[in-house]
Amino acid sequence: MVDIPPPTSLSKDPPPTDSSDVDFAGLSDDFAHDPASALAPGGALALNSRDAIVFYIQSIAASFLQWALPPLNTYLFTAYLHAPAHVVAQFTWLQWMAWVPRIFFAVCSDYVTLFGYRRKLWLVLGWVVTVASVSVMAFSSVGDPYCDPQVYPTCWNPKANTTRAAYNLDAPNQAAWYRTPTFFVHLGVAMVQASLDGVMVEYCHREPLALRGRLQAFTYFISGLGILYARFFGLFGLNAPRYGGTYDFSAGPAVAYMIGFGLSTVALLLAICYFRDTHNHIKSLAEWTTGLWRLVQNRAVYQLVVFRIFYSLFQSPLGTPIISWVTDISIGWSNVMGRILYVPTLIQIMRRGLQWNWRKCVGIASVFSIVLTALATFFVIFDVCRNQYFYLVILALSAIALAFMTLMPGWVMVEVAGVGHEATIAALYGAVSNLMLPVAARWRLIMNDAFPANTALLNDPHTRDNVMYSHVISFSLQLIGVLFVVFLPTHRLPTLQLLARNDRSPIAGVLVVLAYLVLIIFALQQSLYNY
Repeated sequence: MVDIPPPTSLSKDPPPTDSSDVDFAGLSDDFAHDPASALAPGGALALNSRDAIVFYIQSIAASFLQWALPPLNTYLFTAYLHAPAHVVAQFTWLQWMAWVPRIFFAVCSDYVTLFGYRRKLWLVLGWVVTVASVSVMAFSSVGDPYCDPQVYPTCWNPKANTTRAAYNLDAPNQAAWYRTPTFFVHLGVAMVQASLDGVMVEYCHREPLALRGRLQAFTYFISGLGILYARFFGLFGLNAPRYGGTYDFSAGPAVAYMIGFGLSTVALLLAICYFRDTHNHIKSLAEWTTGLWRLVQNRAVYQLVVFRIFYSLFQSPLGTPIISWVTDISIGWSNVMGRILYVPTLIQIMRRGLQWNWRKCVGIASVFSIVLTALATFFVIFDVCRNQYFYLVILALSAIALAFMTLMPGWVMVEVAGVGHEATIAALYGAVSNLMLPVAARWRLIMNDAFPANTALLNDPHTRDNVMYSHVISFSLQLIGVLFVVFLPTHRLPTLQLLARNDRSPIAGVLVVLAYLVLIIFALQQSLYNY
């Protein structure tokens, strides 16, 4: 990492992760905007430059594929093809398993080079795998649905005397074929995302102190647009009765794959023709590995890892789903509303939040989100208010808190990622969200065994009590998890000072490595076992 000495007024020893005693006024505006205050040379990237636009398109394509394909487990394979439950579950575990090598791909993106370059090789390879896999599904016939309620309104009612001609009995057999290409699509996107994270950190390192985090926030904003695009497609394109929805119109069953093919093809061409790579600054594997080991031992890094792992671990428990008790709820609209305010909130944080206390913001936002969600949940459980609009508004408001919880810890990650290890540190930070999915699934099974409840069939006091207990435990654990924000620095300058002190702990470094190994092994074990 490029060492930037702090200004004289900041050279005293403030608390390691606290900015309460830091004299921000002593940091001159000229220094904060000086290119010398950047962590890496090259100059700040203009948000409307060609390199930035190429990067944005790559991010949108990757985000769309990440968020548009998993819902097909419900819309396409469960509702449209009526695949057996164990086959649908296999899709989920295959998708999760494909993201397990994310850290490995990041290491390759940081060090493995071709003609002196590193990112382009892995971006192109990832997009080639993605394009090849998604094209197979985009241009293959899905066939007719198991049954179409628009043609035979009673075909999903097992008690109705529906004619046999209403059913395509071969439809469930079509789903299993999609497992292999689905796995490789997600594997390709994981490879792409690992490199894109490294590119983003590189671009952020080139920004001066006063602007650093601007491009990162805008990147999250662009990725959020890709997520919204995916969710709006699910809302309007996959909401007909044959997909389990209520709309009279819908897209074809392969349209999501066709859109993914188009976006990934454009991204591949841009990666080949217009992506401007950076030279690898580290020449030997021993030098790269030694630098990474020093980073992992640094208090600034392992403290962020502790926050990320334990905060995510305690936020992952969820109670029994209650959405079937909400009156006339639309799954599509609930997915959209969960992100609708997330995107504009990111822009406001980008404009105003660089000087805020990041630790307090994340802590307050976390508590706000938990309390708000708990309020809506218990209102639904005890039938105080089961109105769909009330529930959707609560979901929309919780997205504001999500923006704080996503962006501000991400700013810390950029500060501690060393030059030459950008993708690896970003993957260590980002992969936690992927590795926690099997943990959350396991927690759900434990809660279902301890407090069995079928909200789709029952709404009696015993069922409501069991649902309540599962949510009380889950929300309590989430509140405990908020305590780990004490490991999050309050601002950029305390983070840089903590990093510059170079307080190392080999024991902490070993524990970080062991923690990730445990999470990876658990994710693989759960994926293979449930497959």
